[in-house]
Amino acid sequence: MKISFDLDDTLILTENDAIYENPVKMIKSLLYKEKLRKGIRNLCEELKSLGYDICVYTTSDRSAGYIKGLFSIYGIKLSNIINQRVHKDLVQGSRKEIMPSKVPSKFGIDLHIDDDISVKQNGLQFGFNVLIISKHDRDWAVKVLNEAKRIKKLKSYDT
Repeated sequence: MKISFDLDDTLILTENDAIYENPVKMIKSLLYKEKLRKGIRNLCEELKSLGYDICVYTTSDRSAGYIKGLFSIYGIKLSNIINQRVHKDLVQGSRKEIMPSKVPSKFGIDLHIDDDISVKQNGLQFGFNVLIISKHDRDWAVKVLNEAKRIKKLKSYDT
């Protein structure tokens, strides 16, 4: 099973009062100005124990190498990175009509975590699972874990 996370305002917060995860690779962390939201490391460990592969799905132009490096300073290994270029190539392609900003199901993702309500609306329209979390929510990791367990249980009924 796969779970993906958006970056901006989901895992990378810009508020002055944001609480960040402590990197495990301190020296390497000096190369990155951006920091990940507190709780992501433990959440990823729990999700992996449930059988989830961890992915990033962002509409930003950050390179896959940068994203991989950023997560590595927190000890998080990503199984897939979908950035704006990858999304455009696979989802938009040469289509004339405008496609949604994210379509996780195109990448085999079972659950996507985002802060943008329009992604949730696209999920309802195009048939993919999205959990919306607020950048101000201190219980966000519990909500993600509970939803991941719910989706896993639903998937086990399907097989």
